[in-house]
Amino acid sequence: MAARIILNPTAGNGKAQKLFELIQAHLPNDVEVVRTTGPGHATELARQVADQEDLTVVSLGGDGTHHEVINGLMPEGKTIFAVLPAGTGNDFVRTLGYPKSPRAMLDVALYGAERRIDVGRVNDEYFLTVSGVGFDAEVAGWVNQHEKKGNGTWIFLRGILRHLVHFQAEQMTIHVDGAFRSEPTFLLAAGNSPYYAGGMKICPEADPGDGLFHVVWVKDLSRLGVLPLLTRVFRGTHVQHPQVKTFQTEQLTVEGPPNMLVHADGEIVGHLPVTMTVIPAAIRVRTGRS
Repeated sequence: MAARIILNPTAGNGKAQKLFELIQAHLPNDVEVVRTTGPGHATELARQVADQEDLTVVSLGGDGTHHEVINGLMPEGKTIFAVLPAGTGNDFVRTLGYPKSPRAMLDVALYGAERRIDVGRVNDEYFLTVSGVGFDAEVAGWVNQHEKKGNGTWIFLRGILRHLVHFQAEQMTIHVDGAFRSEPTFLLAAGNSPYYAGGMKICPEADPGDGLFHVVWVKDLSRLGVLPLLTRVFRGTHVQHPQVKTFQTEQLTVEGPPNMLVHADGEIVGHLPVTMTVIPAAIRVRTGRS
């Protein structure tokens, strides 16, 4: 077996199943396809083969599926990891230079160049893109419950508008390199890669190969100030706003109200307090860039 494809047939409201049907005829004989049957199953299927150094594990689904798979492959990190994107946001693949056509994507997933990337960890949960707390985590929780009612960025925008009415900034304390600071906080995002929520460039300087998080800390905002700032997130220019602080670090701890949700790769993974850590060059990935 040269590769195992872990297929989440329900991802992207059926997009994953449709993509699989397009590539099925082109699969080599030494590629095994296994299907998930519910939440957490992709992690189990990945963990079964996590110690096989010559194997490529391909996650066919959305960022939530990729999140489950990477949690099955870590902490060993021995296999090669690849994705076939078919979800709501498809943010992780934006860093890998994958082509658009299904056949070309399959070729990259199975035979593309190898690159080592960092993986983030928030407490005991691993992540590929961004972990955050505050407004974006509350939106992520809502999107996870309602994503069957919309696709891509639109479902995230619905969640944003819905939560703007009631969300209040909360006092949070950030610990970095032995120092700490407390501020009323709208959101804090620690990026291993730049994108979340269907193409929002929340951490524009994040690079999954530099061993650091790009942290974006948004202080308290008026409700009238939130939407203009969010429109700038797609270009990454929100970091120029006076209420936004950015820095890079290998590790940070966030404390605050214990009811505050924490997300990683758009999946809710717990509540405050949390410690976020970069694991440098943790796993090999297939990439479309040489």
